[in-house]
Amino acid sequence: MLVLSVKLLFAPLFVIGTYFIQRRFGARWGGISMAVPFILVPILLVIYLQHGSDFLYDSIVGSYAGQIALLFFIATYTRMAPRFNWPICIAASTSVFLVGVAVLNPVIKELWVGIALWLIVWTISLRKFVPYDRNAKLPPAPKWDIWLRVASALFLIFTITQFAENLGPQLSGAFATYPVMTSIMSTFNHYRFGPNSSTALMHGLLQYLPATSLLILPLSAILI
Repeated sequence: MLVLSVKLLFAPLFVIGTYFIQRRFGARWGGISMAVPFILVPILLVIYLQHGSDFLYDSIVGSYAGQIALLFFIATYTRMAPRFNWPICIAASTSVFLVGVAVLNPVIKELWVGIALWLIVWTISLRKFVPYDRNAKLPPAPKWDIWLRVASALFLIFTITQFAENLGPQLSGAFATYPVMTSIMSTFNHYRFGPNSSTALMHGLLQYLPATSLLILPLSAILI
């Protein structure tokens, strides 16, 4: 319950911050700001205080299945976005994400395995990223757009958390690592500004994900 409270508290701030950064500097910079572990760090702290360092270590090791599946999510969405509308893109990306978590979760039992697999997939993803217009400007959006994004993020977080409680531990873990902020910001950008903006957003996120997966998570697992 405390982890859910942290998500519900920080999610609106995260969405609002990302929204205004991308309005000021472009969609790619919005994606870069999403790579900042603004929500993750408080959650790790809560896990540590509630369950101790051993549980935190196991949670971090297990999270790499979700971290790698996020890379699959990004690759799927960005490759489909130029040809399909956002509902099809998010449905396909979510399916790929959940399958990725289910396949990887039994494989990643050690921290170094998670880091190594993540680094391989991330390197390939970055090199094979789809081309897009980096100089495109975002058109004006209605004032209510930002509040609809916030409401959607809160609803999705609460729904996933409640739904996951009724599942087994493996599926529950898969839903718990679902990239809520990425899905909300990318689909809204896709619908409001077109596929180029969602692609730019995810490119910025992809470029700076190592800050979390190769720095924050390993250091937290080793030092705490």
